[in-house]
Amino acid sequence: MGGIAAWRLDDPDQLLRKLRELEKRAPIVLERHLLEQAEAAARSAAARMPPGSGELAKGWRVGPVKRASRVLSVEISHPAPEAARLEYGTEGEGGQRGRFMLALALAELERDWPRRLESVLETLLSGKGASR
Repeated sequence: MGGIAAWRLDDPDQLLRKLRELEKRAPIVLERHLLEQAEAAARSAAARMPPGSGELAKGWRVGPVKRASRVLSVEISHPAPEAARLEYGTEGEGGQRGRFMLALALAELERDWPRRLESVLETLLSGKGASR
């Protein structure tokens, strides 16, 4: 079966304008998404704190998004030393096992990251949510 395929771009200038706009918006959208995901991981870590942790569970902090060359990063931390002991555990006699609240929250985020990022990229490419 023979056939001819034809593809025509009616307005290449409009396509170029949209690509330039996308190039401007993409870093902002990706930074916002990374920050939202870091905040979700911090909430998840707080929810994994042992019962009776009270104010300690509220101490998780999310720093600003940092850009180094082509890498985006954000820091999630807890200022209380007790949180580190809960996260990693302690050694020696009477030591406690780590609960790995943040490690588990980050593993969950990492597992779901491709699906979540795909959703953000679809929104970005479709032009929806551009004003967010």
